[in-house]
Amino acid sequence: MQDPLSWSIPFGQLFGVKLRIHWLFPFVAIGWILHTALYKPTPEYKIPEGLWIDACILMLILFLSTILHEFGHCFAARLCGGEANEILLWPLGGLAQVELPQRPFAHFMTAAAGPAVNFLLVGFCTVALLVADSSKGPLQPSWNPMPGGWPARGHAVDTNKVGPVDVQLRSWDGTDFTFTPYELPVWLARIAWVNWFLGVLNVILIGFPLDGGRMLQSVLWPSLGHKSATLAAVFSGFGVVFLVGIYALVFKETLALALALFIFVACQRQWVSIEHGSEDTLFGYDFSQGYTSLERDQIHQAAPPRPRVSWWRRWLNSRAARRLQRELEQREAEERRMDELLDKVHRQGRQSLTEEEERFLKRVSDRYKRK
Repeated sequence: MQDPLSWSIPFGQLFGVKLRIHWLFPFVAIGWILHTALYKPTPEYKIPEGLWIDACILMLILFLSTILHEFGHCFAARLCGGEANEILLWPLGGLAQVELPQRPFAHFMTAAAGPAVNFLLVGFCTVALLVADSSKGPLQPSWNPMPGGWPARGHAVDTNKVGPVDVQLRSWDGTDFTFTPYELPVWLARIAWVNWFLGVLNVILIGFPLDGGRMLQSVLWPSLGHKSATLAAVFSGFGVVFLVGIYALVFKETLALALALFIFVACQRQWVSIEHGSEDTLFGYDFSQGYTSLERDQIHQAAPPRPRVSWWRRWLNSRAARRLQRELEQREAEERRMDELLDKVHRQGRQSLTEEEERFLKRVSDRYKRK
């Protein structure tokens, strides 16, 4: 039976990359929107009318911004000589499945490209806000990356009235102006905030499996080697788990707690993978590409024999066997497609191949050359 944690729904293909959405994404998004819509007001906090619409807008912008973030990883991987196959979207972000050369620079650039896309979008929206409403002067986006910085509808503390439905934006001279929730400056400010949040989150939280942790791994790789550099990123990830977990408990942020748990599980699995010489990762999505064959052989030779096999080791062996079976099936499929493309070249010429077929031939040919 298929693992429920791996269930996902395909929703298209773009630039040769398959797009899939994890079943937890709509589950969490709809739940959060309903929580906003059904939240009961208190005497101190009156819910602005239509606040649930702001929640829908936030989910929409987050969805699109995450796709662009992951495409940044994919395009960078291709520019570095790798390949991008699939993007999975789920509640805490996205996961890009790419294949990369065993070079620190390629891994660093691939990891950095995602946040770079977010910061470029922040810059574009910031420039657009300067001229979006000339009657009120140049505006600026919210620079507070915390959830409270999201440009939402205002609320009132006066118990005799419902809060206003306007959104406040600040000009560069510090003056606050009000806008209706659907004006262009509000859309620009919201897009800027979501991308600012995603970029800062992935860069400031320096720990595996976030982009900051992968960049740390790439920087340490030349001096420490891949294994030690990955371990350093994993231990840094455990530190991030502690900080994010404390924040989630203090401020009662459910999504932050879920993020801490995800980072912990990803770091724990990566640690086990390093110790046992396997490459099993969360959901099977990872662009670290594991170890080189030489390092893997050294790990197996150094592993001391165990007189008894624990249930945990048996579970790991079972997972590794299933992964090996999937790799064998994928290799056979690639060989069959390789034969079909070579036959196509023989019959119709090299110019008959599409860009994706050219990349496939080059990737498979390079893999055989390295063997």
